[in-house]
Amino acid sequence: MKVLVLDNDGYGTGVDIALRAQDAAHHVRYWLPAAAGAYGKGLLERPREWRDSMNWADLIILTGNADDKDMGWKSSDLDEYFGQSYPIFGTNSKAAELELDRGKGQEVLERYGIETLDYKVVNNLDEAIKMIAKEDVAYCLKPWGGEADKSMTMVPSSPEDAIFMLEKWKAQGLNGKLMLQEKCDGVEIGVSGFFGPAGWLTPLEESFEHKKFLNDNLGENTGEMGTVIRHVRQSKLFDILLEPLTDYLHSCNFVGDCSVNCIVNKRGKPMPLEFTMRFGWPDFCIRQALIQSDPVEWMLDALYGRDTLEVSSEVAVGILMTHGDFPKTRDDPSEWSGYPIRGISNKTEPNLHFQQVMDGPYPFVANGKVQQTRGIVTAGNYVCIATGTATSVSRAAKRAYEVADEVRWPSNVMYRTDIGNRLEEELPLLQRHGYCEGMKY
Repeated sequence: MKVLVLDNDGYGTGVDIALRAQDAAHHVRYWLPAAAGAYGKGLLERPREWRDSMNWADLIILTGNADDKDMGWKSSDLDEYFGQSYPIFGTNSKAAELELDRGKGQEVLERYGIETLDYKVVNNLDEAIKMIAKEDVAYCLKPWGGEADKSMTMVPSSPEDAIFMLEKWKAQGLNGKLMLQEKCDGVEIGVSGFFGPAGWLTPLEESFEHKKFLNDNLGENTGEMGTVIRHVRQSKLFDILLEPLTDYLHSCNFVGDCSVNCIVNKRGKPMPLEFTMRFGWPDFCIRQALIQSDPVEWMLDALYGRDTLEVSSEVAVGILMTHGDFPKTRDDPSEWSGYPIRGISNKTEPNLHFQQVMDGPYPFVANGKVQQTRGIVTAGNYVCIATGTATSVSRAAKRAYEVADEVRWPSNVMYRTDIGNRLEEELPLLQRHGYCEGMKY
């Protein structure tokens, strides 16, 4: 099969699935915006233009769903191809609104009878400061609407901290509508499913993200430093948060991955926080550790209404491995490129999911002499994900760390060492309300 991977978010997140498809004997073309970097160079065929490959491909995999001015990418460029029924497994503009426009996401949840947290919308930062000062409430701060700056996000510990950040954003020249959302105590968990013309594919996913940079949820928010996932056939979370959206997703002609992150409160009620209308990263890499069918043929089947995705019922744990200036990512990717990745073996390679890597030269010593060889080297600071699978969270984490501990490069290797630990306390709380049944720590 001819597979085109459009890594339109420009971060190298599609390298893993492209390599796995190539290893499965598919003919793969991997496209990145020209400004992105050398991700996949020497490992994958990388065309300069994506449009020239659209008619060539039997399957087109789209990794992202948003515009990126720095990368010169407009998601609307794909609208004409979605309209002509090209075989694209990924999110069109209408479905992407659920994630990119928080207001649209909340409106759809409410329209389909899904209870949401109380929130208020203000037109600018000054209004937010006045409201927080008047009510003396530490509201969660989130951008509202598709045009709002995504960096204006915070879960403050006090009203004063919220006001401090609002004033700092003002000084930085940021502005726009904000959502002031009620805080909710409980257990954070996500539920997702692949969707196509025939509806939801059978395997559903429940996941636990670890977003902060350091152990014990210290440090800055990186998006995701590691995740615990499990595929299930039935999910109480799915029944409450995703299944009611079926008709809406059909109306969008959506094909891809739909996820809702939520907090299950002390009463056992899941309160949705946000949509992810694309592959989650590194979530989708971690799912590869559980997929037992061909890595990409099930996507093409889903486009034509067939459910052929086969997965293991085990738990998978994934650990993001980084270096350089991560998570700031202010340096040019070339600054952290070319570092040879050691520890790749028959044992570790199936459980390594490469991202910002490429083929490159590096030295080795033989018979007392320095020689040159080639292999996988870094191409940025977001290097790979190590995974492990088992029948319990703790065993899966142990296996993932066995892989991570063998992999090194001559730089500041960084990863959290506590992925999955919080589930020892959280699983019993969830299971008390009928969630995650049968899952073991």
